[in-house]
Amino acid sequence: MALKQAFLISLGLTLIKLLGFHLSGSMIVLASFYDSLTDSLVSYLNYFFYGKAREKADHQHPFGHGGFEVVSCLAQGVLITILGCLLAYQSGSQLLSRSEPSLEPETMPYVVGIMLLSAASGYVIQWFLGRYEKKLATTGEVSLTVQSDRAHYRSDFYTNSAGALGVLTVYWFESSTLDSILGLVGSAFLFKTAWPLLVSTFSHIMHVEAEPEIQQEILQLALSTDKLVEGIHRLRTRRLGPNLFVDFHLKLPAHMPLVEAHRLGDAVEAKIMERFPRADVLIHLDPDNLPDEEV
Repeated sequence: MALKQAFLISLGLTLIKLLGFHLSGSMIVLASFYDSLTDSLVSYLNYFFYGKAREKADHQHPFGHGGFEVVSCLAQGVLITILGCLLAYQSGSQLLSRSEPSLEPETMPYVVGIMLLSAASGYVIQWFLGRYEKKLATTGEVSLTVQSDRAHYRSDFYTNSAGALGVLTVYWFESSTLDSILGLVGSAFLFKTAWPLLVSTFSHIMHVEAEPEIQQEILQLALSTDKLVEGIHRLRTRRLGPNLFVDFHLKLPAHMPLVEAHRLGDAVEAKIMERFPRADVLIHLDPDNLPDEEV
């Protein structure tokens, strides 16, 4: 599974970067280490909660277990924020104390090599996660865990490439001030990474509607099921992790027998669930002779 592979690779990179920081003492490398440590922890959480969020509904959880993904995403956002604060504190302390990073000529090739290896690994991981995300999209599923993992590793390519350049720059100018400033920039980037995760989490908690194109597709699926379907109204959607909840009123001819109306309602539900397998659809049947104010 893509999430498991991402965790194992990022764990290896974390250990390598810890060695790089030991060799250099650079805040730039420390920022990169914190970033990979975050990726490792996040990938593990994602791998664990991804399966939990897809367990079937049970008596205690009639709406499924999609909340596991929301909890995982919230934990990631908080964790990244804490690491960002820690890096900012350490970089600020170095800036005030003006201690020198131990960038020696004999260790430079190893440190720069570690950063470039991390950049290449981040690009490869996000590419595999991108393929997996596209596969999920064909079923209409949106995974917070895959999205957040891919965002981390996509940014790793740029930050680690910039980190390699930063290490070379600090070594060339022999400036602890520059190293501290770049460390603070790294902490700002961690805050920037955490923000969309927290926003996405609260969107799910506050039951924000699904994307407009999803709502439009649901409308078209209902109308195309049978020519007797006259329309839908009071459409409501929301996401909870990988699950999509849909409910609406289906307008049918008033003279239609209840058995036939029920059969048609089931057909509309089946068509929507064929397109969105993780959808939970609730349909209320309305006769077409209701007053407009009731509709």
